[in-house]
Amino acid sequence: MNLQNVNLQTPLHLAVERQHTQIVRLLVREKCNLNIPDKDGDTPLHEALRHHTLSQLRQLQDMQEGGKVGISNESTISGTSELLMGLGTQSSDKKSNASIACFLVSNGADLNIKNKKGQTPLDLCPDPNLCKALTKCHKEQSNDQCITPSNSSPSQDNETLEECMVCSDMKRDTLFGPCGHIATCSLCSPRVKKCLMCKEQVQSRTKIEECVVCSDKRASVLFKPCGHMCACDGCAALMKKCVQCRAQIDKVIPFIVCCGGTVLTWAGLSILQASTTPASTPGMMMNNGCRDNSHNDIQKLQQQLQDIKEQTMCPVCLDRLKNMIFLCGHGTCQMCGDRMSECPICRKGVEKRILLY
Repeated sequence: MNLQNVNLQTPLHLAVERQHTQIVRLLVREKCNLNIPDKDGDTPLHEALRHHTLSQLRQLQDMQEGGKVGISNESTISGTSELLMGLGTQSSDKKSNASIACFLVSNGADLNIKNKKGQTPLDLCPDPNLCKALTKCHKEQSNDQCITPSNSSPSQDNETLEECMVCSDMKRDTLFGPCGHIATCSLCSPRVKKCLMCKEQVQSRTKIEECVVCSDKRASVLFKPCGHMCACDGCAALMKKCVQCRAQIDKVIPFIVCCGGTVLTWAGLSILQASTTPASTPGMMMNNGCRDNSHNDIQKLQQQLQDIKEQTMCPVCLDRLKNMIFLCGHGTCQMCGDRMSECPICRKGVEKRILLY
């Protein structure tokens, strides 16, 4: 959960940067470290407040451009002063960044950590109202009086896990083979060449239909080793053989685990936790009695190579190199980018596509 990529960013850094509020809440609820710095010394709180300030500057620039078009100078100056004092109309991006910052502080993020430029998070926030709110949250949290109503219930977490990882609009309903993960809806699945969860090549895509036994509920249990999902949890608990291929059932995996969740027991049967990374093993002993750390070094190099691939490969198909950039700064390959009306990373509308040569 606190693993860092090449830029020393944790999953929380990336979730804050992309304004994935539900993922931020999930990571905080799972007790991730809120104060890990990246290569520039920035914590996730630095990141949230920097984006908040940038959204203010963009809004200020839009107001100035509007003044050039024909708005009176008095109204422009009035709007500018309101914006600088944090009183202007807030955009959804600005609200999202501000709420993420308050949430992080309420859960223990440190306001006094300095980055490599000697800046604390509050140094990056010119909005006096937000600074007061953050300071108040910090005092309440340090006195153990801060109550966070944002704690998500298990049902909300499940809703997040069931969202399509590409469009975020539809529910996941397509089973990838042979890995057995469920990551996208049926509309987005044809564009995905490698599983978004384990990076394994997708050889088959099966839309999850209703239970073939009762026809009342959607199929929600994956049978192993055959890899079919054709029964709901109630009917699957009574089965010893797959009703589709008649193969013996050695293991059953619930729908939520196929989506990346974790379940320990279900219907009296043991379920393996969903995990794509093996547990780390201690290094072997060499002849001189020292521990051989070459295995750990290889793992680090493999992780760095994977990070480089993720930075250069299209985040949608994971098959082709990025060669198209949107105005928001994110990119995809040309084939995926031509089909998109909004950025798959930050969900902003695509106004212009720029090809890289």
